[in-house]
Amino acid sequence: MSEPPRGVAVPDTRLHPIYLVLSTAKTLRQAIPFLVVTIFGGAPWWVNAVLFALAMAVAIAQWCVKKYSVVGGMLLLRTGLLDRSVRVVPITRITALAALQSLTQRLIGVWELNVQSPGDRYGSALTLPCLSGRRLDELRVALESGGRTTVLSNPAAGPDPSTVQRYLAWRRTSVAAAPAHGLQVVAVLTTAEMLIATVTNSSISLIFLAVLALWFRFSEFVPIRASEFMKEIVEPQGVVAVLLMLVAVAVVAGLVLGALRLNRFTLIRDGDVLRTTRGLLGKQTATISVRRVQAVRLVEGFWRMLLGYCSLQVEVAGIGRMNANQRMLFPLVRTDRAESLVRLALPEVPWPSRPLLVLPARLHRRYLTLPLEYAMGCTLLMLFLPGWWRLLAVLPLPLGCLLGVARAREAGWWVDDRSVVLRWRRVVDRNTVVARRSGSHLIELSSSPSKARARVAGFTMRFSSGRSAGIRYMVDSDALLLLRATVARHPVQSQRIKS
Repeated sequence: MSEPPRGVAVPDTRLHPIYLVLSTAKTLRQAIPFLVVTIFGGAPWWVNAVLFALAMAVAIAQWCVKKYSVVGGMLLLRTGLLDRSVRVVPITRITALAALQSLTQRLIGVWELNVQSPGDRYGSALTLPCLSGRRLDELRVALESGGRTTVLSNPAAGPDPSTVQRYLAWRRTSVAAAPAHGLQVVAVLTTAEMLIATVTNSSISLIFLAVLALWFRFSEFVPIRASEFMKEIVEPQGVVAVLLMLVAVAVVAGLVLGALRLNRFTLIRDGDVLRTTRGLLGKQTATISVRRVQAVRLVEGFWRMLLGYCSLQVEVAGIGRMNANQRMLFPLVRTDRAESLVRLALPEVPWPSRPLLVLPARLHRRYLTLPLEYAMGCTLLMLFLPGWWRLLAVLPLPLGCLLGVARAREAGWWVDDRSVVLRWRRVVDRNTVVARRSGSHLIELSSSPSKARARVAGFTMRFSSGRSAGIRYMVDSDALLLLRATVARHPVQSQRIKS
């Protein structure tokens, strides 16, 4: 094997040939209007054969042209049949890699690789749809090596592998295999934890609302056997029995989806990167550069907080709100064990050594303002409901008061020479963000004349992922302390003061 050119980690390489099938299918989907005209318009059979041949020819041409390479610390993707283009992503700007494998891809033995970089938090900077396991490993090693040239050595002489061995080697990838020597398995999600994570997730409530709407508004589209079971056995028992059955359906569907998504979730520390793997039928893996992690977020939902659990997420540039799976550090962990897990997986993110500072009692009433405003609006709207439904108007105001009291009591903060910690409550979830003092890219201090007279201000940290952390009302001197502490680590840091 000839030695690759200097600075070339991965030479020009085409995607897996299965891309021809996927590209042909995509072209045929775009040509559906023409196929409908030819099929129902009485055109001879050879017209459709010609259209299929043209789609196959276009797919072959695109496959021949589309090549990726890693040269001189750059990931390059060359595409275009007539309009040629080259997409370039510097390796130093790559923040995360996500390898996906659907059930069909798993049966075939190919992977899809998404490359994340700052400025692309709503999508991927570059996507390679069809890679074999061996090609995925080669590319992943090249992208994680910082652009250093990979020297390929000739394997030791030996007997030629059989056809089955070559096939297994083509499919195999260390991404989905057990961690090799030198990798540290930080945590593995057990079956019991997976069930708790699924039951306490908001997906079950969303599924229940969808099933509820499907049954009461679109029951004619329900399968015949399910419709007969509901009408002959469940409905005679009353409305409560119907609701309980729909809840059971939502729980079962949520458990199935949770098992497919979170099965054997594994967190691995591999040198300067974090790896996560998950999935039952389809497989998902993610690789995050440790030096790109700006903060760790603890999210405690209502039910999880009652049970003493939380989920861990990371704030990384290029992984925003739409990339929930990639920013997940661990889906479920005991709240009292979250610190030890973060210290083991991310010792670079400093964890506070002291409890958070709470807000003084004089600020608590300010947290009642916004919830009560929304509550009064909901109360006025509910007064127009028909019949006894208008009695529900008595609920918003007490719920608004409870939310305001909870927000005031749970808000807290801390700052030291290495980290900034902010804790606040939204409607249902409680968030705690542990950030490096140099982790945010934008800092906001909000004030107004009425706040200034009451010596109150708000503080917000915004990260490159597009997400934020902040406290709406706090003592203005404490907010200024947080502002000065974070700006001190940012000599050219952007900052914004609202008034």
